[in-house]
Amino acid sequence: MVKKFEMMLKEIENDLMKMANMCIEQIEDSIKAFTEGDRELAKKVRKKDDEIDLMEIEIEDKCIKAIALYQPVSGDLRELITAIKISSKLEKIGDNASKICKLLLKSKIEGSRKNELLIVMKDYLITMLKNAMISFKNRDEDLAREVYEMDKRLDDLYEQLYRSMISKILEDPKNLTLATEIIFAAKYLERSGNIVASIGDRVVYMITGERIKEEELEERIEEKE
Repeated sequence: MVKKFEMMLKEIENDLMKMANMCIEQIEDSIKAFTEGDRELAKKVRKKDDEIDLMEIEIEDKCIKAIALYQPVSGDLRELITAIKISSKLEKIGDNASKICKLLLKSKIEGSRKNELLIVMKDYLITMLKNAMISFKNRDEDLAREVYEMDKRLDDLYEQLYRSMISKILEDPKNLTLATEIIFAAKYLERSGNIVASIGDRVVYMITGERIKEEELEERIEEKE
C-alpha cells in the first residue's frame, strides 16, 4: 500500500511539472504572438488553454482519490493539498496567457508591437515559475522563499513599463490604444507573478507547515505592539 501511495504521489508530481511546462510555453507564445501581431499563434494559445484547464481537473481528482484511499497525514497530506493549490494557480497563469492573446485578437492594430520591458517581464516571470517548480520538486525551502521575494522585482518592472507607456500617450495621444494594450498585457504578466509568488508560499507550507504570508502578518502585528 505504501509503495502504491508513493507511486501516486510521483505521478501527481510529474503531472504538475508537465502542467507548469505547458504554462511556460503559453507565456512564451502569448508574448511572441502579442508583440509580433501573430494572430494565428494567438488562436493556438487560446485553444491550448483548454488542455491546461483539463489538467487541473485531472490533478485535483488524483489528489482527492489519494486522500480518500490512503488517508495520509502530516507531510504527505500537506503535499497533496499543495498539489491541488499549485494546479489551480497554474490554471490561472494559463488563463492570463490566453487573455494576452485575446487582447491581440480583439485589437484593430496591425503589425509589430515590440516592447523591450514586456520581453524582460516575460523572461523574468518564466524564471520565477521554473524556480517555483524546482523548489516544489526538490523540497527546497530557501528557493521557494526566494521565488516569493522575486515578485517585488516584477512589480517594479511593471511600474517602469506603465510609466513609459503613459509618457508615450502624453507625447502623442495617437499612441493611446497601443500603449493601453501593452499596459494590459504587462498587467497580466504582473498578476501571474503574484500567482507564482503564492506557489512559493505554498511550497514553504508543504515543507514546514507554516506559510510566509502568516509570518509577515505576525511581524506586522509585533511591530504595532
